[in-house]
Amino acid sequence: MVDRPHARRGNPLTRSHPIGSVAREVDDPVVDERTQQQGRAATTAARPSAAVAVGYLAVGLGAHLTTPAAERADLLGSPEPLVGPAMAIVGAALLGRVPGHRVLQLMTVIGCFACLYAGSLGLAVHGFAGTDDPALVFRAAAWLTLWTWVPSFVAFATLLPLLFPDGRLLSRRWRPVAVTALALIAVMSLLTAFTDIQPEGDQPANPVAIGLPEPVLAGVQTALNPLVPVLALLGLTSLVLRFRRADPQGRWQITWVGYAIALAVLAAFLAPAPVNVAVTLAVPVAIGIAVVRYRLFGIDVVLNRTLVGTALLACSALVYVAVVGWLGGIAGTTDTVVGFAGAVAVAAVFHPLYVRIQRAVDRLLHGSRGDPYRVVGRVTQVLRDAASPRQALAEAVATLAADLKLPAVRVQVERPDAPPVVEAVGDPALAVHSFPLQWHDDVVGTLHVAHRSGTGALDPLDVALLSDVAAQLAAVGFALRLATDLERSRDRLVSAREEERRRIRRDLHDGLGPQLASAVMALDVATRALASEPARAVPLVTTARGQLQEAVGDVRRIVQDLRPPALDDLGLLGALQATGPGLLAEQDGAPTIRIEGSGTLERLPAAVEVAAFRITQEAMTNAIRHAGARCITVRLEGGPDEVCVEVADDGRGCPVDALPGLGLQSMRERAAELGGSCQVRPGPGGGTRVSAVLPLRGAP
Repeated sequence: MVDRPHARRGNPLTRSHPIGSVAREVDDPVVDERTQQQGRAATTAARPSAAVAVGYLAVGLGAHLTTPAAERADLLGSPEPLVGPAMAIVGAALLGRVPGHRVLQLMTVIGCFACLYAGSLGLAVHGFAGTDDPALVFRAAAWLTLWTWVPSFVAFATLLPLLFPDGRLLSRRWRPVAVTALALIAVMSLLTAFTDIQPEGDQPANPVAIGLPEPVLAGVQTALNPLVPVLALLGLTSLVLRFRRADPQGRWQITWVGYAIALAVLAAFLAPAPVNVAVTLAVPVAIGIAVVRYRLFGIDVVLNRTLVGTALLACSALVYVAVVGWLGGIAGTTDTVVGFAGAVAVAAVFHPLYVRIQRAVDRLLHGSRGDPYRVVGRVTQVLRDAASPRQALAEAVATLAADLKLPAVRVQVERPDAPPVVEAVGDPALAVHSFPLQWHDDVVGTLHVAHRSGTGALDPLDVALLSDVAAQLAAVGFALRLATDLERSRDRLVSAREEERRRIRRDLHDGLGPQLASAVMALDVATRALASEPARAVPLVTTARGQLQEAVGDVRRIVQDLRPPALDDLGLLGALQATGPGLLAEQDGAPTIRIEGSGTLERLPAAVEVAAFRITQEAMTNAIRHAGARCITVRLEGGPDEVCVEVADDGRGCPVDALPGLGLQSMRERAAELGGSCQVRPGPGGGTRVSAVLPLRGAP
């Protein structure tokens, strides 16, 4: 049979065992009324059971204190007298807040078993002190010490890591492990309670032992011995997998208990028995916090204070030892003056050490939150060194997540008429706090971040720092928008060029080509007819002449579409004045068109001239055909850096909900190709006003 840990061979009754809590898996996530009733019944039974168990332990401790010192067992050298009531009380008390929670229920049960073991141990040692024939109550207590340690120790080693923190198994595949652990607890309890499989040394024989052959007992013990470590290893494996798959809430719950167990293990190796027992109290307390109030008590604060205190204590001790040793070596003695000098040295370096250690621990746990200039500087460097706006966003997000220890960071830049650009680190669903990326009066995107695990909100330092970083990212978002617009404009230019080439090819192939071929054929026939039938050649030459005239007209039309010749002959203002009044001039009731110009409108870049000419023509055509305008005013103003075009009419105007047609789109695209803008809005006195600004710089 598995030996009970911490057992002392001198007195077999003195045993101590770690304890934990267990829980069963809940198959159905929907808690029905029957389950709630069972949970309330278990809660009702847990409190009196815990009270009885703690009272029994008090009786055992009282008997222990009245035992002669020479016969007294080191009862307080084992964790059960403190951890048992702690688990029973914490479990029973918290069940009032979380009725039916299986971890708390079984934590209470195991605490009761630990109290039963510790109380029975005190009574048994007291009853057997100085006599071999104690009263029945002491013999019963000695019998209880044989097996009551099993549920607490084995459950702690096997079931707790399987079921913590929510009382459910990691998956159905772990059911055989849990069933084996429960069966092992039952079998070990029965064997230790009703056989002589465990008595050692001068421990009294089991009064209710069933006689079994020694080979049978040895075989059973050999079979059961490896089960506890194997099941414990499987439980730890399950806990590690649960931690890796858990959300931040589950991870912090597991971290609470892991932190407490780590302290208990360190105390077991480095601290004396009373300190070890006291530190072990952290385990049940951590279980209770993890189950119920892990959000209220942030373990990062506990861990921060622990690391700072430990490092400060170690550094102070090193300073003291170094100063005392150095001065003692010089003086040849270690009197009070040397010790006082060491204390003064520790006091002198205490505050600087504390500041430096606190900064180092804060950086370890929270990143560079306490040094906002460092974070802003790193983000600035990343944005400066990135090869593209998109890469700048990705690297800035990664830098924020790493420097501020944030679980998730996401940046989303909105692009008109295009999918948004999203760069994220961590689980985007956790990023619930948002900061707008505002560039002047426009919000170009949003920075989303998640608060640190175990907290419910961002720290004020985080809010101020992230607001500053969002202002930097806004410039990157705006640059990304410009890059998107530039790429889209380039695609439109390439597409327009190819469409223009296709149109010219079609015009030449389908129009001008057949006309010239037909004219050549007619001239060939006329040439042959001149020798024999001169009269027949005359109409053929006439036909060829007409076809050549049509070809010349087509050539002029193609050239006109490429660039109006009037621009080269008359300039922008003259070309508009020559063609504008001629729009629908043959119709009765044609509108009055007035074209004015000011500033420098000569020797403009070719692209600007064509764009201004086409925008003005399209605006006048829309005013005549669609708005029913009676008066159209065109104003052109040439400046050193740009040309401004304004076309105003007194027509019906554009409805607010009207969709832009091809004409309006064409005007805006022509302006955008030059880096300018074109706006269509209602006029101050009615009608419509078209305003275009065409930059001169960079235009071909």
